[in-house]
Amino acid sequence: GRGKRFTTKRSIGLYSGVFVTAGVIIGSGIFISPHGVLAAANYSVGITLIIWVLGGIVAMLSTLCYCELATSIPESGGDYTYLTYAYHPALAFLIPWMYTCVPSSDAALVLTFARYATEPFFVGSKPPEESVKLVAICLMLLLTAVNILSVKCALRMQVAFAASKFLAIGVVVVGGIIYVIRDNSVAKQNFTSSFNSQALKGFSVLSLSGAFYQVMWSYDGWNSLCHVTEEVKNPGKTIPKASILSIAFVMFAYLVINCAYFSVLSVDEMGSSKIVALPFALKAMGGAAWIVPLTVCLCTAGSYNGGVLTTGRVSYVAARRGHLPQLFGMLHIYKHTPSAALILNAIGCIVLVSIGQLGPLIDTFGFVNWTFKGLSALSVLILRHRMPDLQRPYKVPTVIPVFLTLLSAFFVILPLINDPHFLYFYALAFCALGLVLYFTFVHKRIRVPGLENATKFLQQFLLVAPSEWRKLK
Repeated sequence: GRGKRFTTKRSIGLYSGVFVTAGVIIGSGIFISPHGVLAAANYSVGITLIIWVLGGIVAMLSTLCYCELATSIPESGGDYTYLTYAYHPALAFLIPWMYTCVPSSDAALVLTFARYATEPFFVGSKPPEESVKLVAICLMLLLTAVNILSVKCALRMQVAFAASKFLAIGVVVVGGIIYVIRDNSVAKQNFTSSFNSQALKGFSVLSLSGAFYQVMWSYDGWNSLCHVTEEVKNPGKTIPKASILSIAFVMFAYLVINCAYFSVLSVDEMGSSKIVALPFALKAMGGAAWIVPLTVCLCTAGSYNGGVLTTGRVSYVAARRGHLPQLFGMLHIYKHTPSAALILNAIGCIVLVSIGQLGPLIDTFGFVNWTFKGLSALSVLILRHRMPDLQRPYKVPTVIPVFLTLLSAFFVILPLINDPHFLYFYALAFCALGLVLYFTFVHKRIRVPGLENATKFLQQFLLVAPSEWRKLK
């Protein structure tokens, strides 16, 4: 109708906001990370549980920084948008550049789903890699299609995924409680010697950082709603409430499920299995052990769907600003969804899934991610100085962004000193290439021949049009 702005619709309320954030955070981490955290904590049960709580506290403090940024800058895009205002657009450009070309976390999620989903069909042998990749790509295309067709439908699916994974985690915990009632010998051994002196002797700051790295990967996604600020109802109130509630809930869930693991599995049993949930299920749940692979499938599919819904907006916001080709900054004329941007993200993910070797990529870009998180924490202080007149419905205590900036610097510098892998230099080269492309196509405005005609054709084919948005003064 006349007078209506052509933009995304505000469809995320407090309830769906909690489910989106918690649903993005709880992926496969809680089933894979406990092994690595325990090993890094020198097999001390007490220190392991403390690290999981500390991880939740750091995620909560980070969330408070993002709450100030999201409520004072009412634009979608998360880190990308905040870095654009606080530093230089060239630095911010590296985020959509990375998300578009190496969406390693997304690819890891769909591959994890596919491995667990195909295993029951190949009893006694490993599923063929081609089958795993095909199932991963099918899931990715299905969830991308749902997100293109309707944000409301994607939100309903996210709520369903999140509710079912909470229920499944509850079943795992109840399984642990029933086991302890029958036989409490392992629980007694683990919790009475949780701070044994032998484990504490071999503990160091270096091993603490390794454990923390694993834990923070399991909490990643705390800033999810900041990517969709323009689609949140009353963002000034909803984003802080939903973010804090979801982190508190996830922190509680992680602590309870770790206690369940330690009540059933000895330290040796946990240390010898990379995916702790599997021996736990066989020992505590017997015939119902199939619940754990199902839970992993629900968690990874839900986390991926939440990622499409939230970080999928980054390339749309970047294109709207002129940092990516214009087509990706357009919305579907009937659905009001950034369909072209979501298709672009899916293409990058399909390429990575086809390659398949993601472990090194995740480690490599983990330290790049921490760089951006540190810069975002610091941007709270920079924007207070640069834009003092900006309305700030929520203001985080100054000590929190200072602490998080230093912590992020620690996470970035430590792996470079401790284990200077050649892949880190690959990541730096990848960022340098991004800056070259920014300088060529954005700063110098060099036009690719035939791009305008291609854009017009794809615009008609995909039924998309430029969206309206208001830039901060």
